[in-house]
Amino acid sequence: MYKRIDGNNVIFNDNEFQKDQYKFNIIFKNLSSPELELYSDEENYIICRGSKKWPTWIWTKDNFDKTKISELEELIKMYLTDNEKDKFTCKKELYDLLVQRDFSNLNKDDYFEMGFLICHQTIKPKECDGILSKPTEEDRSVLEQYWYDDNIEMNGVDPITIEQAKKDVDEFLKDDKFYVLRNPQNKIVCMVSYGVTGNQAKLNHVYTPIEERKKGYAANLIYLVTNALLEKGLVPLLYTDYNYIPSNRAYINAGYEDTGILINFSCSKEKKKVL
Repeated sequence: MYKRIDGNNVIFNDNEFQKDQYKFNIIFKNLSSPELELYSDEENYIICRGSKKWPTWIWTKDNFDKTKISELEELIKMYLTDNEKDKFTCKKELYDLLVQRDFSNLNKDDYFEMGFLICHQTIKPKECDGILSKPTEEDRSVLEQYWYDDNIEMNGVDPITIEQAKKDVDEFLKDDKFYVLRNPQNKIVCMVSYGVTGNQAKLNHVYTPIEERKKGYAANLIYLVTNALLEKGLVPLLYTDYNYIPSNRAYINAGYEDTGILINFSCSKEKKKVL
């Protein structure tokens, strides 16, 4: 039976969880949240949410005890809010089981395959004319547009307003973990940031404007930043749209390993009736 646990629970040291610790990096990030909701049966699964504004992550060990599925369904219902949709992330094994059982709160039309990539050693990509640098206040309007365009373009992500993009970029510019690549004309042709949790460094906000793609900019920026992270003893990792081949290729060309997918899906407390 499940119970509420804390970040020091024995399950985090279990070999099964340790195999997946990087893939479930967000669980570690959530552990420091004052709004943390964390439950487990201390053997087969962990269900974790740092805030009601954030997705809930469900870790299950491979080939978990399927008799536990009723407990997991009960917990999923417990995590539901009055929002139209509540987002979840899990392994495909669990998601497929929820579909097979026709879990009543599942929104079957809301499905997104999220890739997970990790790097232990970089590969030098084909060189380009990009130069690594830090963004400045003068770059603000360009970065705001890039971040807005990135959110519009990305499948599976709710688009943001330009006002929200401006607020986000304000935070990016305050962060010393935000980098850009510039071409010889000083135009920003790619951007990336990263966040650190423990020994893990998760790359975020990777974007290349459409007119600058297929020139090797993303692979080179990722390569340079990843090398710096590895030199610090950090484990670089990231999540991607698994079915967006060009983006994934840039990471792989820089030395990242494709480790498969996690599923992003949603559930609702009250399902709308289909007329």
